[in-house]
Amino acid sequence: MSDIFFLSLPNARIAYRLYENPQSESDRVCLLLHGAGVAGEITYSPMLPYFTQWRWMLVPDLKGMGDSFHHHGEEAAVSIAELTDDVEALLAHVQWDDFDVVAYSLGGLVALNLNYQRSLQGKKKIKMALLEPASLDREDLSTLMDVRQKYRHASKLIRDTGDVELGVASFMDGVSPNRRKHPVAEATTQSRLAHRPFGFAYALDAVTDHVALMAKEPSLRQAMIDASEHVFLFSGELSHEALRQHYDLLSERNSAWHHKTLSACDHSLPFQKPRQIANHINKWFKTV
Repeated sequence: MSDIFFLSLPNARIAYRLYENPQSESDRVCLLLHGAGVAGEITYSPMLPYFTQWRWMLVPDLKGMGDSFHHHGEEAAVSIAELTDDVEALLAHVQWDDFDVVAYSLGGLVALNLNYQRSLQGKKKIKMALLEPASLDREDLSTLMDVRQKYRHASKLIRDTGDVELGVASFMDGVSPNRRKHPVAEATTQSRLAHRPFGFAYALDAVTDHVALMAKEPSLRQAMIDASEHVFLFSGELSHEALRQHYDLLSERNSAWHHKTLSACDHSLPFQKPRQIANHINKWFKTV
């Protein structure tokens, strides 16, 4: 566990934790970004004890999730650009300019956008391990937009009806249709995502809105991919075949990209095999 700190920004109060590993194999540092609806500490605490490559690990809660709130205290719409700006402000606050990234789902898209924005500013490119990052789950952007409409439906269910259980179930059926529906696992996922349901819904919409921008102008996603030099992609064996195919294609087209599929996992892979993921990440970051 780590103490929780807060950074006050013009439109938000961002919560973050900073973990030190005195036994690390290097003095490198890492930013860890969570997915939609689930706080950073909940996402990464099972993984943190196994990381060996970083002396310091920064784990924020993105706005609308965990302990991070808009200043007015109400849940509200967010955008990927906003979330990226919040992360950049936090990095400036802790005075990090050279760092690695581990990011999951929504956090993966924020990480890709962060790296892209930094590359436009002439800054050093980030080495990233991305766990099923949002926006790369299909090669064809129009198909991806069709997939995102399922998540738009889930977020709308939550906000319009207040039926959080139904909305979360709709999301899970969209993101992990082939998952093994064990009652305990289903209940645990439901509980995680229901903590701040409206924040979760707005986070889903942020990704869908960004994918809509990419669908209108495909060069945007390609520019983001091209700006990403060293990337380790993780997928779950039970996730959609088209997702894994696109990751394979990306690793074939980009020499410093690598793809690993984890057996018996779906989109919830960081909660399912944290130690195995950490071990793969340790080995990869030793080489890049």
